[in-house]
Amino acid sequence: MSYRYASVWSLLLIAAYGCGAAGTPRTNADHFGWVHRGDAYARPGEGAFNVRWSRQLTDRFEARFLPVQLSSAEFDVPRKRVYIGTTEGDLYAFTVKGQRLYFYDAGAQIESKPAVHDATGEVYFASVDGTVHALTLAGEAKWTSKLIGALRTQPLVTNDAVYVVAENDTITALARDDGRILWTYEKEPVEEITIAGHAGLLMEDGRLYAAFTDGAVAAIDPSDGRLFWETETALDVERRPGNVPQFLDVDTTPVMLRGLLYVASFTAGLYALNPANGSVEWRDGDFRGVTGIAAAGRMLVISSAPRGVSLLDLRTREVQWERPPE
Repeated sequence: MSYRYASVWSLLLIAAYGCGAAGTPRTNADHFGWVHRGDAYARPGEGAFNVRWSRQLTDRFEARFLPVQLSSAEFDVPRKRVYIGTTEGDLYAFTVKGQRLYFYDAGAQIESKPAVHDATGEVYFASVDGTVHALTLAGEAKWTSKLIGALRTQPLVTNDAVYVVAENDTITALARDDGRILWTYEKEPVEEITIAGHAGLLMEDGRLYAAFTDGAVAAIDPSDGRLFWETETALDVERRPGNVPQFLDVDTTPVMLRGLLYVASFTAGLYALNPANGSVEWRDGDFRGVTGIAAAGRMLVISSAPRGVSLLDLRTREVQWERPPE
């Protein structure tokens, strides 16, 4: 979506009991009654979320850019650390108690979430100038790799490689040990107007899933960049009279849940795809303007400009509740 909302200036550490994340954006809905009911708002000191501490990341009066942060924090649970980047180009490392461990100057804005390698604690992140950075546990530069295209999504890290997708619809696989390019997967540039932002990457069952600004969703071999299949959601977009431009983007990071792959086209709606071959299991064209989806048990949490936040029961495909934008 072209409107990006972010927290102002500071990092808040929120304790969430019962949350978990592994590959797919996910929350354990069984621990949060309000996810099912949709009848409660977060309040300081109440419910599952409590603010433990906050830290100022940039000086609001001396900042070179607007005093908002477009990055989000990444947690290194085994080492009890928190990482976050800033629009000033600094990556900060904190303990979970708020003590600053170090900061690293990337030289360009950081608008994406860092990623941590579980075994080594190394940190990988991207800056908008197209540079991928790898840091040691101590915060020292291990390597950098300069690519073409702005990078605003979280890198996907495995034992052997680091995968990133640029806003020019190019996926690059880098060697995790030294940052050399292993392969690239490129799409033809989109000439029409597109929505700002880009879908991230999902790795499931040995396949890399991606979505692009032309409405394509693809499954790719992570070892060599070979295409397994590609589904064109743009085929479901009805052309307007006078050939008025429409947004074909699929900007939601794919979500795998109960054997199906979920994505959303900004104009064509919500899709459930067969991850084996990309065939469309079902489509809900009423969900338009979707900018984010996440799994919550058997539910799908959907955020969109027209409808706000919706909770969709995937067993019945019925909306349990909605909260419109305010």
